[in-house]
Amino acid sequence: PSSERGGKALPALSLHRRVRRAMAPLSERARAAAVVLTLRASCVVLARAERGEEAAEAEAFSCEGDYGEGKGDWQTAWSAAEKEWCCKHKNLGCGHLRKGVVDCNADFSSWNASWSSAKKNWCCAHVGRGCEGASSKAYEDAGARKATLSGAAAFPRVDPVDAAAMAAQVGTCGVSSVMDDAGVFKAPLSLQPVCERQQTTNCSVSYDSMRCPTDCDFLVPNHRFVCVFECVPAHKCSSANANRAFPDLETGICSHCALDGCRVCATPSRCAECHDGFELQPDGSKCVFALDKTMRPDYTIFVAKVLIILLVTLAIYWRVRRGDHANRDVNMRAVERARRHRHLCKVQDWQLGNSRKIRERYPLTADVHNTYIVGVGLPLFYNSICFLAVVALLCLGCTYSVFQASGLGLALASPGATPVLSAATHVSSMAPAMVLSPLASCGDASAQDIMQQIRGFASNNFYAIGVLYVLVFALSLAHGAFQLKTAFRFDARNKTMCDFALRVTGLKRSLTDEPKLTAQLQRSFNQVLGHGTGGKAAVEVVGVSVCYDYRQVWSDVDAMRDRLVERMEVDMDNKINQLSRVGREEDDPGASEVLVSAASTSMRTEEQMRLQAAEDRERAARWFDEQSTEKLRSTGELFVVFRNIKDKDLVWAKQEELAGHLDGVSGSGRSIRFFKVFSEPPSVNWWHLAVAKDEVQRNVQWAMLKLLVIITAVQVCIVLPYAYYIVWPYSRTGSAAGGAKMQIAGIILGNVNTIVSLQIFFTSYGLGFHRKDHVDIMVFLANTALVTVNTFFNLFTTALMIFSENDQGFGPEIFLKIGSLAAMGTEGSLAASIYHIMMPGTFFVGYLMCIIMAGVVPFLVNSLLMKVIYIWRCLPDVLLNVLKVFLPWAGDLTLDHYPHRRAEKGFEPMEIGISWDYTAMIVNPTVCFCMLFFVSPYVWQTFMMMFASTVFYYCFCRYQHLRFCKACYFTTNRLDTMVNFAWGIPLSVIAAAWCTWGLRSGHFAASWPVGARLACVFGAFAASLATWALAYHFLLKPFEDRDADEEQQATFDEVKADLVYCWFNCNPVYVLKCEYYFHDADRTADSIIHKPGSPQVHIIGARGLRDADWVPGTGSSDPRVVCEVVGKPNAKVETPVCEDAHNPVWDFRSELAHYATGDALLLTVKDRDMIKKGDCLGRAIITAEQVSAGFRGKVPLQGRSGATIDVCVDPGEPVPMTKVAIKSAKGLRNADWFGRSDPYVVCEVAGKPGVRLQTEVHKHQTNPVWNFSTGMDLHIGDALVFKVMDRDCVKRDDCLGTATLDTREVQQGFAGELPLEGAGKGVEATLKVRVEPPDAGLRRMSASRRGHPLACGEDPNQVRSFEIGKEYLFLAPEKQAMLCNELRGSAELETLLEHCFGLLGRLCVW
Repeated sequence: PSSERGGKALPALSLHRRVRRAMAPLSERARAAAVVLTLRASCVVLARAERGEEAAEAEAFSCEGDYGEGKGDWQTAWSAAEKEWCCKHKNLGCGHLRKGVVDCNADFSSWNASWSSAKKNWCCAHVGRGCEGASSKAYEDAGARKATLSGAAAFPRVDPVDAAAMAAQVGTCGVSSVMDDAGVFKAPLSLQPVCERQQTTNCSVSYDSMRCPTDCDFLVPNHRFVCVFECVPAHKCSSANANRAFPDLETGICSHCALDGCRVCATPSRCAECHDGFELQPDGSKCVFALDKTMRPDYTIFVAKVLIILLVTLAIYWRVRRGDHANRDVNMRAVERARRHRHLCKVQDWQLGNSRKIRERYPLTADVHNTYIVGVGLPLFYNSICFLAVVALLCLGCTYSVFQASGLGLALASPGATPVLSAATHVSSMAPAMVLSPLASCGDASAQDIMQQIRGFASNNFYAIGVLYVLVFALSLAHGAFQLKTAFRFDARNKTMCDFALRVTGLKRSLTDEPKLTAQLQRSFNQVLGHGTGGKAAVEVVGVSVCYDYRQVWSDVDAMRDRLVERMEVDMDNKINQLSRVGREEDDPGASEVLVSAASTSMRTEEQMRLQAAEDRERAARWFDEQSTEKLRSTGELFVVFRNIKDKDLVWAKQEELAGHLDGVSGSGRSIRFFKVFSEPPSVNWWHLAVAKDEVQRNVQWAMLKLLVIITAVQVCIVLPYAYYIVWPYSRTGSAAGGAKMQIAGIILGNVNTIVSLQIFFTSYGLGFHRKDHVDIMVFLANTALVTVNTFFNLFTTALMIFSENDQGFGPEIFLKIGSLAAMGTEGSLAASIYHIMMPGTFFVGYLMCIIMAGVVPFLVNSLLMKVIYIWRCLPDVLLNVLKVFLPWAGDLTLDHYPHRRAEKGFEPMEIGISWDYTAMIVNPTVCFCMLFFVSPYVWQTFMMMFASTVFYYCFCRYQHLRFCKACYFTTNRLDTMVNFAWGIPLSVIAAAWCTWGLRSGHFAASWPVGARLACVFGAFAASLATWALAYHFLLKPFEDRDADEEQQATFDEVKADLVYCWFNCNPVYVLKCEYYFHDADRTADSIIHKPGSPQVHIIGARGLRDADWVPGTGSSDPRVVCEVVGKPNAKVETPVCEDAHNPVWDFRSELAHYATGDALLLTVKDRDMIKKGDCLGRAIITAEQVSAGFRGKVPLQGRSGATIDVCVDPGEPVPMTKVAIKSAKGLRNADWFGRSDPYVVCEVAGKPGVRLQTEVHKHQTNPVWNFSTGMDLHIGDALVFKVMDRDCVKRDDCLGTATLDTREVQQGFAGELPLEGAGKGVEATLKVRVEPPDAGLRRMSASRRGHPLACGEDPNQVRSFEIGKEYLFLAPEKQAMLCNELRGSAELETLLEHCFGLLGRLCVW
């Protein structure tokens, strides 16, 4: 039904429909009560309308008519009743109620002329009227709209009733006014909004339905908690909520302002007043940050861009004018060599003994938990990541279940995320019959109920975190035990150099003669341990590696070693050049582009190389000669290396008895002691072995103080000013800083952190630690301290800003009690801020930035600098010298020459940094566990993202370690042990959180003062830390040395061939001693690479060669000469090609490896052809007698009448050789489909596939007779392998059988028939051979080496120094062509960048 009065209709049905829509978001209980109350109120309204009471009340006073323009002074004309009624119903004439309040409606039409300045300022500040400028019009228009909309929406002015009586009424939930028996609506004073005081809603209505008092008629929602608001004047909007600076007159709510730094917004896009530290533009369109106006960072960026453009323009002009660098080609080869080295120095699986593939990359899916890649440290690291994922899942389950059980999900949701708040509305046409209450208690969404839920959450959290701590503690102990067991099993499964060595201490420091020490130790071992079967020694000592004290000359040793490596590479590439160019180009067309010569080294020319070699040899003689005053002394320690693992175990079992037999070599007041070795040779810091332990401890103390001062200085001088002058001023405005100043600040902070990290790295390496694992521990501790300080400083500043924004006191008592809902909202806001700091920045983006800043940026910058300085030379020398400072390893170089060794070091990627990576596994969990202190849904979300981050980090580290970083060895578990001790820090944070929730929930110490409570929390942290350290130390005993028994036995040579490194080639002083003192004892300065026993061949030229090119006009032949030892296909050299020459001159000198007395030389002149196989232009033989006597002259070429070749052969120093004769074979099977087999024999030294012999092929024979004889330079321990092969033209040659002579038979000599294994089913074939060792017997190594087992490669006569990325130097020259196969992995970042560079270069050329 409807009722009409005065021509106005009251549509009751429409009213009910709108009420139902308004009640839809409410709970069932609130909706039921509201329906009953709405029906009751509707009936009363209709009844009053019939009686005319409502109309009479509405027409009691004409407020607008009496108040408007020209109506006189209302303050004197109106009666008290009229003022009360108009103020209550029309919000007019309220100035009499409060002292100091100005009526801004009176005389507003002429405010500019009639209002005083004080009134203008007051009205502008409070209601936005009377403002100078354009904002006044906006407020005027908005005020008119507000007056239109606010009549029905205003809070009903009703008679107050007692609050207790209001609460006692049943069914009053959800309303702000209650109808009494007389039909009059009344509301308690406790439900009325008041000025500048935080109040709580029932979390079920929109702020659009509320209206604040006149003095503070703008409502400000709390941006930290959805159910809290405050009524403020217009000028205090941003003070109450920095994100809401615009007082919106249409809604009566402080809304968002789009202008950063604005305190009061006139409109959403215009500012009336700026915050402190900001200046208002005249047009009000912008608040300018004072620092931007003072320092003009945008101008700095602009000037930098202009300078870059000018520099590029100058470079282009200079390049066009001056042309390329004079040494462009040589320097370009150095750069290409550096790029190749960047790929080679990464993690590789080197297989030097493999004839098909010498190296390959580990797949990204490799079993990093069990495979020996860079030592035991890598599996332990990945185990720790998996453990962290399990802990994250455990914390996620615990926090999620507790939070969901508390029912706080809706109440603690972030502002704007609650659907009820966004859907609930205040319907104007239903007032005053039904008003949804912003303040009344209702269901489980009231302030009181939420606080009760929080208290229940605190109690549940106390028990849950206690259980979580116990579980994580037990799981951590299990993880620690598992790590120790993993290290033990890893040692048992993998054979390393530690299994063959013992460290001996207490020796005289003057004893540095390795052969004598080896002999002395061998005699002592024989005396104590006796002899084994067959009269052989019970143990066999391979050699000793003396620890030298070379602290005073370490820079000279490093420089000399670098030059030796350069000579090794020149030597290797010269031998590669001697091989077939056609064959190499077919295997790897780009291989020739990276070959180096003396011109690419730091010595520039071969003559300088010879002179430098002579100088180094002379300096080495002074270091190692017994009579020299500069003789290097030892540290009194050495590593004794055994042939077999069981030999070391026997000596260790008898160490005390053996120490007594070595008193003759012990130092004064010192006794001989034996120690097991657990660090591999590359992990020994050889240059620090002379540093005493007490000196190391003093260095560590000073370093810790130094790093503490550096970290403090960075925080005080850079980070704190950055936060105070940039971050905090913006935070007070509710916005974040940006623009050029943040770019500059980011660059400064990034570079400072990089410098500090480098300082940590270099400081740790300079402390004198003997082993790399101690350096890693120092790096880990220092970097963890740095990251922890930076992280928690950021968290502290974030907390300070959040609490200052909400006028909350910042102190520890906030987290020790359950405060108001506003305080809870601020606490939740801090948790949200920490979550957004961690996600995605710390959890994901930080790791990706590591790839960019440590990979992409250095690669691009160094590539550009190398090209600009040493390839293009496209700037004046003054600028190039400035740029050269930023190019790594180039500071002391000239602008003319760029040695490839320096280029390689400058291009190296960062090392595998497990010690740096472990930092994230301590700091990140610590921050995540700090979230346990908060009441927030972000707690469980943080642990969910922590789990996702560990999964991402696991995959990221696989890529980083296997494809991105330089290889670096982690051969002990000491670093992991220290990380497990440090794990007590995040674990103790859980204990502190448990104690905190015990205090907040009142389970204990409820009445203690704040100081005592805080001490209780810190006491829980300290107690947990001590408990964990004691439990881990005494229960697991991680520092006990655990030497596992190897599952399989192996010899030193076998393991050395697999690992490449050993105790000899990793000792830098010993390497130089072997090369310059032992190896070069009888060599002259004119021969750098020549070895005694290897003849030198000098191919001068040829005359009368025929023209083998059949295409007219293409010129003459392009001849080259291949010189090889007859019967030894691997012993050959090759001259360069001499183009278009009938009478070529090569002037080529080289030596022939594997030559033996009695061998003849075959010289073949070939013509190089681009399409077909090169033609043979003639052959010549130099007989064994001519070689032995020395030969020089012209030899006629067979196959060309009148053609001769001019050659000179120097036989060199004869070396006793083992005579190997291959007589014949019997009973070979027929491996050909047509005819009989075509057999030949290949003889190799086991483990040295580059040392081989080969007989001629006998066609169609099953009982061939070769009568082949030659000499081989064999050593003790060498075994011979004979393979009878069948030559096939179409398919691969078949093996007709193999036979082996073991080391004993080779050493004693052998003559007879050997049965062939694998000869075929039912075939009994034999091979007749004879081996005669020299009269003096076999040597341990070459005579020139005097028994020093240094070389690990395929050439036992070459000194080799181990270096990561240079493993290929241990290969035979003929295998070098396989080095670059699949060199550039498709998953490597550099490969993509190189492709981009290539496309850009081709585009520039086009």
